[in-house]
Amino acid sequence: MAMLSAAAFSSCELDEKFYSSVTPDTFITSPENTYAILGRPFTHTKWYMAGERWWSQELTTDELVCPTRGTDFYNDGMYIRPHQHTWTVTDRMVEQCYKGTVEGVARCLEAYEDLAGVDYTGIGLTQKDKDDHLMQLNTLMGYYYMRGLDFYGGMPLYKSTNDGLLSRSTDKETYAYVEQLLKDAIPLLYTKEVLGKSEDGYIRRAAAAALLAQLYFNAEAYIGEAHFTECAAICQDIIDGVYGKYELDPTWYGPHSFDNDCSPEMIWSMPSENAKQEWQSVFRYNYHYNANAYFDTTFPWGPYNGYCLTPSRESATSGIYTQWKLGNTFEKFHDKDLRKQPYVYHGNKQYTGMFCMGPQQNPYTKQWTKGQRDKLNQNLTFVDYINNGKGSGILNGTEESGFRLVKSPIPNTADLTLLWNPDCPMIRLTEIYYMLAECKWRTGDKPGAAKLINTVRKRNFEGGIDPDPVPENFDVYRLADEWMIEFLGEMRRRTDLIRLGLFTTEDWWEHTASDPTKNRFPIPAYAIQANPNLEQNPGY
Repeated sequence: MAMLSAAAFSSCELDEKFYSSVTPDTFITSPENTYAILGRPFTHTKWYMAGERWWSQELTTDELVCPTRGTDFYNDGMYIRPHQHTWTVTDRMVEQCYKGTVEGVARCLEAYEDLAGVDYTGIGLTQKDKDDHLMQLNTLMGYYYMRGLDFYGGMPLYKSTNDGLLSRSTDKETYAYVEQLLKDAIPLLYTKEVLGKSEDGYIRRAAAAALLAQLYFNAEAYIGEAHFTECAAICQDIIDGVYGKYELDPTWYGPHSFDNDCSPEMIWSMPSENAKQEWQSVFRYNYHYNANAYFDTTFPWGPYNGYCLTPSRESATSGIYTQWKLGNTFEKFHDKDLRKQPYVYHGNKQYTGMFCMGPQQNPYTKQWTKGQRDKLNQNLTFVDYINNGKGSGILNGTEESGFRLVKSPIPNTADLTLLWNPDCPMIRLTEIYYMLAECKWRTGDKPGAAKLINTVRKRNFEGGIDPDPVPENFDVYRLADEWMIEFLGEMRRRTDLIRLGLFTTEDWWEHTASDPTKNRFPIPAYAIQANPNLEQNPGY
């Protein structure tokens, strides 16, 4: 200590030197450091997509359900309340979704403030690179505020990490802020110039434009104003290549396959790679505990045997449910649809089908998935009903109840390094086609709407021959079905049903129509306790 003091006095060096602390000006000294800062909000988005946001968009709807299976998955009713629209201010889904949304905003603000003061030209980048990075962060922040608007209504609009506790802005104020963030960002973002170039998770101009189209598409639900004309214009421009080079994938599986980052229709994806940033937690809930036998693979963890398609039947001997128009998920797929087959991996990244259904025996190894609970050591056969012999019901699941979605393909052990390599599709060109189709449908141009949807549908059938194309005069239920079968499990069903006016007005399996207050979630109790400025939503 004496020696250090003497040195300090003798040199009279008064400038601060950071040895155990990092500040933006000492850390961001290279392009790599810049991307380390830029990437952090995106890694949060990966977590956000695979967590409670998935619950909120899927388990609250007619698409998918998590039944109680004996002693598994009751969890104090936390998986039942979403399906029956009886969630509370302390439910995990409500809490974590809010937490993830506001944390996403905070991550974007923090990164923006760090990068805004960096001299990009001094570290080998350009002013255009800087503009692109900052606008990516603003776009991502707009994405989070739009999700908050979708889930909760008007949000506290923080503009700086130094802001104190704020009250909620109105729905229209939140909407307007998101709109402005996206409008300002679009012209400063880079465009995709090469068709099929790998998407790396960052946001390009078409992605920001698509988010703005989404905002307009759902404006009636968000703020009571229809902006379908504005949405349609942006969608047509994206299709026409104004915002970059994209095309529909020629196959149904291309946007979901092991190399889906290079699908020509991928506009924005969340990267996933084996043993790195894996996007897998959602799918762990789908598969049986011993599903490794069926997939002929080695999972580094145990699946949970939870989620399944909402059933189409009451029992093995009953017909398809006819008492409601929504749901019956599996049976909404035409029998000749290439996706409506058992999932089988054939090697070399090739696979067929999209469901774990029927006998769970691998066709190559002949190994069976064996039961572990009520079917202990028995060969399992998955069924399209949820009934343990005491009647059909969400509390009456068994190990075999429900078909399982395999939207993200699973390789066998020989190709194990491919496990979780498919990226999470955030926005793909098919969505743009469907948004434009619905906009046309709403203006009375139903033939034009049908043509757009059928352009996509034909790739789901052998030789492109669709035996049941969308007719020129189709109703809202056929429209809802088309959204479901194309985007099953892609975290949008709740938003679609709300926009179509069906979320709280329709019945489906184990769900009766609720009330309009359920179009939004409550502000969680913990958030109001932490910030008394927050006002609760009506009905809670």
